[in-house]
Amino acid sequence: LVKVYGSYHHVHLVSRDPEVAAAWYEKALGAEITGRGQGKGSAMVRIELGEAKVSIRGLREGEVAPDVDTPPLIGLNHIGLMVDDIEWATRSVADNGGKIIEAPHVGTSGNIVAHVECPEGVLIEFLQPKS
Repeated sequence: LVKVYGSYHHVHLVSRDPEVAAAWYEKALGAEITGRGQGKGSAMVRIELGEAKVSIRGLREGEVAPDVDTPPLIGLNHIGLMVDDIEWATRSVADNGGKIIEAPHVGTSGNIVAHVECPEGVLIEFLQPKS
């Protein structure tokens, strides 16, 4: 068996324009742009959202972007991020062109949770410990 350690290494997003996407996460959620590069024929921008590492790459030759109005039902559904101010986080997403899917409320985990949709259909669940 392989031993998995730590939480995870990174999340990889595909974007029509990685620079625009990275700038959105920087403005809306305070992401830090940590690197840029090229890989397998597409541009890549690396960002950090707190401790969460996110790589955003462009479309590669032969890839076609799906309809963003149709969220995937199989595979990765959303990214969960712990935040210290869930009201600010959800408002900031909405103020920057995203959508609030589910307003902050106490979830089944006992945390305060909210679900938002960012550009290009990326779904994020914000979690804040209930005081």
